[in-house]
Amino acid sequence: MRFLAQAARYAGLTLIALASAALGDSLLQSPSAVYVAFQPGLFLREGSTLLALLLVAALAGGLLDQPQRPWLIAGLVRALLLALLFVAIFQVLRRPLAAALPLGGALKAGLLLGCVAAAGWTAWRAAPASQWRIATACGLTLVSMYLLQPGMPAYLARLVTGPSVTSVTLAPSQQPASPVRRTLVVILDEWDQEISMRERLFDTPPLRDLLAQSFQATQAMPAGTSTLSSIPGMTLGRRFGAVAKGGPGYLIANDGSRFDAGTPTLFTDLQARGHAYAVVGFYHDYCAVVPAPRRCHAEPVRFFPGWQASLARAFRQQRDFDNPYTDFLRQWSGTYARLREAALSAVADPANTVVWLHLNVPHPPIAAPGVTPRTLIEDYRANLAEMSRLLADLRQTVQQAGPASAMILTSDHWLREKEMWAAIYEQQRGPGAGAAGKTNDQHVPFIVWFSDATSPAKLDQPISTTALRDLVPALVERRLQSPADVATFFRGRSGDPVTPFKIRSDSAAVH
Repeated sequence: MRFLAQAARYAGLTLIALASAALGDSLLQSPSAVYVAFQPGLFLREGSTLLALLLVAALAGGLLDQPQRPWLIAGLVRALLLALLFVAIFQVLRRPLAAALPLGGALKAGLLLGCVAAAGWTAWRAAPASQWRIATACGLTLVSMYLLQPGMPAYLARLVTGPSVTSVTLAPSQQPASPVRRTLVVILDEWDQEISMRERLFDTPPLRDLLAQSFQATQAMPAGTSTLSSIPGMTLGRRFGAVAKGGPGYLIANDGSRFDAGTPTLFTDLQARGHAYAVVGFYHDYCAVVPAPRRCHAEPVRFFPGWQASLARAFRQQRDFDNPYTDFLRQWSGTYARLREAALSAVADPANTVVWLHLNVPHPPIAAPGVTPRTLIEDYRANLAEMSRLLADLRQTVQQAGPASAMILTSDHWLREKEMWAAIYEQQRGPGAGAAGKTNDQHVPFIVWFSDATSPAKLDQPISTTALRDLVPALVERRLQSPADVATFFRGRSGDPVTPFKIRSDSAAVH
């Protein structure tokens, strides 16, 4: 019986320590981290590794930490457990520490050695009962850090749910009676107007061909400074502001505004009008915040690379931006491939009157599979080229699926070279690798293509992507029939937020 009790105690505390050290970067990096990591089943990846470590800990504790064993052996086993717990606490607090002082390789190694030394000193000097009280206190502290994260209880309940893919068919009574125009809303993440102009993207096919039948705004301001705040702003019809916290299926802004399935948005407007829609996107928990789509496919940003890699980070020397860069790179091509397939499938279904697509290009790093990242500008050019190929396929697919259609092309925010990517690339690829030539310009492209348009229209006055909430239903219901009509629509608007954003110093932490 004592063997089982000791084995359970060691396994439980080891699980708390390992999970805290491995998952801190995924679940504690911001008050909205639980919202972003909306598929907790991903943490079961490499579950056999974790189970093997827990089995070793249970056997070691159950067999070696016994009264009949030599004091030195029992003390050494308890010291190893305490060292794991101390390192886990350090790993959870690593980000706040790094914000307060430069946490270089030598300092980190020294702090880790200090954790191990403290564990050894405790096992040497303290009585066994005191050691267990310290270990239990450490375990409870770590558990409390996670349980206090906004939305954590509901998030843990999601471990029993499946992937974020749903399929819902509208009731016949909800179908609109009058003919509608199929409309695609394509959000191309981090698509920058300034860089696109400099790279002459609009002078090359298929953008050049699209623009011949499109409305184009040259001074479009995004709804937010990051994906987290911009997508809610587009669908709400106003700027959402900085996010204070988030949990499974909801975000709350600093001013108390809420974004969830019950909030009036573009999607609830479409639902009320009886327009069937599909959603394909990433980063946001679309299948929880969007009510009643015909089909929904959402891809999370996977900041968790697996147990082996995550636990290795707790001990190895690393540069400040190593984690987000390597995590993005590890998942980016696979995420794009899945989003691309789901997007074309949703567009090919003529029953979807509106299709909302949020895709992870041209957002760095490079999305092509098996390609080694180079510099920021080279990766961004490659992603712009892939984006162009995608737009050609979307255009062909929507034309094959039915008659008159429209397609809105825009972005959630500009290329954040100064805010985050310059530092990431220079620390990873060397001096100068993070230079793309960005100024402080915050504009994003904004194009509305009509399949049956005969002439284009261009607008050089400031507009805001928050207008999407009003624009999309107007296109679907054929209240806007041409690029010139869209230009008139924007000229008649007042009060849309078009002032530049003030960038916070910690903006790199929010994607």
